[in-house]
Amino acid sequence: MDRKEFIKNEINQDPTDPFNHYLLAIEYQKEGTIEESFKQFEMIVSKFPDYVATYYTYANALLSANKDNRAEEIIQAGIVQAEKKGAAKALKELKQLLELNF
Repeated sequence: MDRKEFIKNEINQDPTDPFNHYLLAIEYQKEGTIEESFKQFEMIVSKFPDYVATYYTYANALLSANKDNRAEEIIQAGIVQAEKKGAAKALKELKQLLELNF
């Protein structure tokens, strides 16, 4: 079983764990299946908005794909979530990403 199939199996066993969805988005990204990766990231920010790790990774992917408007929206949403969770490191990184790109 390859990594992607293993992760999909994990998702089937526990669809409420955002980490496995995040791993699947990363796998799609590694494969170069960017639109599938973006769909997965969008699902995560929709269903698991407090999963803060998603925002930085997704925003970087969007920036690489020249989707700057969406990247800025994702960064801003991530800042809000990081503040809510008290995730100081993620908050700092997201603010830096915003400063560097906008």
